[in-house]
Amino acid sequence: MTLVEFIKAELRRLHAMLDAATKDLTPEQWHTVPGGNPAANHIAFEMWHYARTEDNIVRFILQNRRPTVWMEGGWAERLGLPAGAQGTGMTAADAQAMRIDDIDAFRQYVRDVYASTDEWLANPDESTFSAPVQVKPLGEMPAIRALGQVCMTHGFTHLGEIELMRTLMGLRPAIGV
Repeated sequence: MTLVEFIKAELRRLHAMLDAATKDLTPEQWHTVPGGNPAANHIAFEMWHYARTEDNIVRFILQNRRPTVWMEGGWAERLGLPAGAQGTGMTAADAQAMRIDDIDAFRQYVRDVYASTDEWLANPDESTFSAPVQVKPLGEMPAIRALGQVCMTHGFTHLGEIELMRTLMGLRPAIGV
């Protein structure tokens, strides 16, 4: 198994787990801030932030400024969410205020991002993975690191947060370890 094959497999596993962790939530649960903590985010924000990040890394950064699924699909307008933001650097108050009113449409955006990533990883030019890319605010790194760190590892971190939020709301964890 190559490193790219490993990352591809783990991203697919991550996507399935994120879907499992959010599939049974009510709109209220999507937007519940655990314990009303002024520094915490809600699940809707975490999912939006992660999907936007993967979309930006895979499309815009790794595919030489290819328009994101977000931009191509007019998702900002369709969902009434910020066009250029992805949550990085957003204040906790702004993150908590963010609402996804059409969760079914949002799930379609997420599926489109996952499909775009799968499509790109189906037959990549592996020589591009050693090329340096600029990832704000992290700086320059090899493309493979952007994919592994910013998409895969970062995504699993948000999955853990979502699972914790579920338990803080009195829900069962969605994923078995």
